[in-house]
Amino acid sequence: MRCWSAFSSRKKLPDVRKTPFPPLYAITDDRSSRTPAEQVRYLGDLGFPLVQLRCKRLSSEQFQGQIQQALEESRAAGHWPRVCLNDRIDLLKKIPAGLQPWGLHLGQEDTPVSEALALGTPGLRLGLSSHIEAHWRHLPEGVHHVGVGPIYKPRSKPSSWAPLGWDGFRKAMQILGSRTQPIIAIGGLHLQDLERAYGAGADSVAMITELSSAAHPERLLWEAQQERWHVRPLNLKQGVVLIGHSGSGKTSLGQDLAQRLGLAFVDLDHAIEKKTNQSISELFENQGEATFRKVEYQVALENLKPGQIIALGGGAWHQPDLRLHIKSLSLPVVVLAEPPRRCWTRLQSSTSRPLARSESDFLARCAQRAVDLQDLDEIYSCGRSTDDLANLLTYN
Repeated sequence: MRCWSAFSSRKKLPDVRKTPFPPLYAITDDRSSRTPAEQVRYLGDLGFPLVQLRCKRLSSEQFQGQIQQALEESRAAGHWPRVCLNDRIDLLKKIPAGLQPWGLHLGQEDTPVSEALALGTPGLRLGLSSHIEAHWRHLPEGVHHVGVGPIYKPRSKPSSWAPLGWDGFRKAMQILGSRTQPIIAIGGLHLQDLERAYGAGADSVAMITELSSAAHPERLLWEAQQERWHVRPLNLKQGVVLIGHSGSGKTSLGQDLAQRLGLAFVDLDHAIEKKTNQSISELFENQGEATFRKVEYQVALENLKPGQIIALGGGAWHQPDLRLHIKSLSLPVVVLAEPPRRCWTRLQSSTSRPLARSESDFLARCAQRAVDLQDLDEIYSCGRSTDDLANLLTYN
């Protein structure tokens, strides 16, 4: 890992509010000894929130089976990781209702974006690779994120597009940089390219070979978010709202951040218990979840204000009126994006979590709530300590 002092002279980028996107975009590798579905699960268990499912060596029937398996396992794990299907709109059409992927990524030689949009798949996010100035200047409507490259000659597949190099990437950013779509640097990238990529304006870096050949891929994700958070730091002096599944570590991180920043800390569940003189479990048992949510909403309104760190309970963010209120305060919202199975492991010894009675129920509830946690700033522990996470968010 690099020493933080190496970042001291790095230039901060202009504040263009982008749709949040993971700093490292993991893509499955045809050369891996694992099947595509196994790769998705492996990367998800390591903490990767989004994986592009790509396969060029299997028959359509075989790949359809891999897609189905990956999506079913993702849903069973609390919709973790999110899955983006590469190219195969013909196979997308065969996916059962309720099992659609998070996104579909298209190349310039693939299905037109207009045809993908015509499917009308709810919530489907379209990604598009781009390689030349004409692509950047004439970006189709409806594209959620844009790959720009190849920066170098790809190691995982042949490419008919000439490498851009970083000068070419910066030219693309001059054209695309004011857009809100996330920009992903693609093509033959290595660990040492992360700093240059984010410094040039990339929101994410796509990797295939570098990840599949790494003994510890989660270390690459940690390095990537270190680099990007430093280039695009949040202003936490006004406070922050921490959200995430139960067991993700919101309280521990919130307390650490509050101490470092000299701000007040509010744990919403503790505030509810103090106001009602009952534990969360007692409130659920005596009054039911519907009444609890009403109390939770009122206590949140009383405590949500600028200048403090507040950790919401696992279900609080999923109240629409509360989300609207938080957004009206213009407070930064950060998701502690931990794999739900990892959260469940932490909760097994807890007796104060009324909605964590069994693993299957907990993961099913995480899956239901996953849609509300998308398109928000995320932080990934990658197995690191709360202290490391606090350092990540407060480094100047």
